Parts: sequence; C-alpha cells; structure tokens
Amino acid sequence: MLGFTALQTFLIFIALFAVIYWITPKKLSWLPFVLITIAFAWIGFNVVPDPADDLSRYFKALNEMRDGGYDTLQRYINENQFDFKTFRVAAYYVYFISKLPTNQWLPCITMFIVYGLGFYCIYKASKRFGISKTNTFLGAMFFICTYWYYDTCSGTRNGLAFAIAFACSYQLLVERKYKLLCYAGFVIASLTHSGGIIPVVLVILAEITFNTSGKFLNFLLVFGIIGGAAGIRWLASISDNSFIQGIAGKVDGREAAAIDFSSTGTMFRVNMVVLVVVIALILYFSYFILNCDYTSELKRFYKYSSIVAYFCVGALFSGLIFVRFVRWILPLVGGMIYMIGMQMENNYIDEKGISYCKYYSPSTVAIRVRFKPIVTFAFIAFMAVHLWYMCNGSSLIWMHFDFEWSYL
Repeated sequence: MLGFTALQTFLIFIALFAVIYWITPKKLSWLPFVLITIAFAWIGFNVVPDPADDLSRYFKALNEMRDGGYDTLQRYINENQFDFKTFRVAAYYVYFISKLPTNQWLPCITMFIVYGLGFYCIYKASKRFGISKTNTFLGAMFFICTYWYYDTCSGTRNGLAFAIAFACSYQLLVERKYKLLCYAGFVIASLTHSGGIIPVVLVILAEITFNTSGKFLNFLLVFGIIGGAAGIRWLASISDNSFIQGIAGKVDGREAAAIDFSSTGTMFRVNMVVLVVVIALILYFSYFILNCDYTSELKRFYKYSSIVAYFCVGALFSGLIFVRFVRWILPLVGGMIYMIGMQMENNYIDEKGISYCKYYSPSTVAIRVRFKPIVTFAFIAFMAVHLWYMCNGSSLIWMHFDFEWSYL
C-alpha cells in the first residue's frame, strides 16, 4: 500500500483503528471493529507466502482442486493429505475457496473470520456488561498486540479452529443464546484441526464444573495432560477410528514433544510471559468479577478463563499445544478479563467510594485498589513491548507483499 511493506501496513492499520475508535461515537462502536477486521483481511489477501510456509502448500492444493474439481478433493481425502480424511471441514473449506478466482481468498477469508469472531466477542461483552470506551479499547488492543497474525495467516486451519471454538465458548457460557449453533461450531472446530478439540473439551469442563470448587480441577489440568496423551495413545492402539488416529498422530508428533527448557529461546520466553500476565490478571480481578452484579454470566467466563490458564501451565510440557493456546486463546482471554475486570472494579469503587475502598474495605480489596494505577500502567507497557517484539522477532517479520501489490 503506497510502497509500504506488509509489516508497516499492519502497524498503520492498528494506528488507524486507534484514531477511528476514539473519534467514533459510542453508539457506533462496532464500526472500528468492522473496519480493522476488513483491513486485516485485506493484508491477508495481499500476502505472498514463503515457499516454506504452510500457506504455499494450501495454494498448491487450491490450484489442483481448481483444475481437477471434486475428484481432486476426494483424492486428497483418500490419500489423507493435510489429515483431510479425518478433518473433513478443513477439506471442504479449501475446496469451496478453490471455486474463487484466486488463491489469495484463502488467507483473506481466514483472517476475516478469525478477527471478526474475536472482535465480536469483545464487542458483545462490552455491550452486555456496560464496559467503558477506554476499557474496551485496551481489551481490544491486548488482543491485537498479542495475537499472532501471520501464524494464522500461514497455518490457516489451526488458528481458524481456535477462533471458532472460543467464539462459541463465549456465546454458550456468557450470552447463553443460540446453543445449537454453538454445538455446531464446536463440531466444526473439532473437524477443522486436531487442536480445535482441546478448547472444546475445556469449555465442556467449564460448563459441567460451574458450581464446583476449582482447586482439584486446576490440579488435574496442570498434571493431567500427560495422562491424557497416554490415554489417546492407548485408544489409538485398540481402535482404527480415523478421528482417534488423527489425534494420536499429533500426540506422538512434534505438537506434543516435550520442551527442553534448557534450550528455549526468546520466542518461548515471550509466550511464557504472556501466560504469566494473563494468570496475574485473572487473580487480580477475581474478587471484582466474582462479586459483581453479573455473577452468573461472569462466573462462567471466569471459570473458563481459569481452566484455560491452568491448562496452559500443564501444557508447558507439551510443545505446540502450549504455543497454540498462548497465541490464539490467551490474547482474547487476557483482553476480555482486563476490560471486564477493570470495569467491575471501577463500578465497585464508584459504589463504595475511593476512601472506603482504600482504608476500610477488606485488605484483599484495599491492596487491589491501591495497585490499580500500577496494574493499568503495567498492562499498557506490556502491550507496547509485545507489539515491539511481534514486529522484530515474531513470524510477522516473514510477512511480505509482492512488489506490484504494494501500490494502490
């Protein structure tokens, strides 16, 4: 765009989102989210994949399906390329996009769906819980600054599965509407990529354990993933079901490979810090979320967020399972926990008075209130640092446009 690189365009769109958001009336607060979703989809349309990217392999499949039609789709399924024999939704997703005139529609539509669903959840939560414009903005920026754009753009299926699973989880747990569509979404996520199965299982746990203490469950989530992997391998050994075999293949492969903590690099440490930040937010805002007027709905979301966070701690020893949750689930969990929790804290202070909160309220509340400015500053500073890292050390540095597409 006007000679800018793909990375520069990405940053320009973020800056434009910030400007448009603040000049847009609150009654039209959905408009900036729609515009940045379209902008990120536009970047996806113009991205040129590196030959080593997964997206290049998908482009090859699109070309073959465009030439060979449905017969080529069936060949891909029969040969189990991309695990299409098990994950049929992904197979038909690629096939239907092959009907479009250019391969660029694949990353374009993928990014539109992923960011559209993410901003949908943020917008719905903002409206439902009366969240201020400032807190909504900060929650949305956390999502933008910590979500790994190019990993989704290139990988396609895994980020798409996580986005669908999270959106349906929010809709089911908080909005409590369109439950049949949510269940359909869970099926779609599970049949898009093997990674989509895990967030579906976690939302089921959140739903069925809503009224139970979370301490024992959290212990199981931290240590149970190792036993879960062993259980999947055992099921695969006694069953020839393609779905189980497909999951088992991931468990035995690089996705579940144990992490060698002695050789981890900056990328892994950054993911670790994101997890620590999200856990800190969950703990800091726990009192205000669990004791506000929206107890039922927020308790469910808080339960789900806690389960996801503790699962990520357990998944530290399971390679890409941990990485995918940190890059595709925690950005939304962290952003929404902050914007909801900060609004509930503001409501509490407005109701009780700042003097009461600092000097007469229970010590756990008083400490939180006194540390509120520090938490806000640290939250904003972390977003800025993570955005800097994304532009200098994440997969975004591999994103580029074709030269002739760099001009309008």
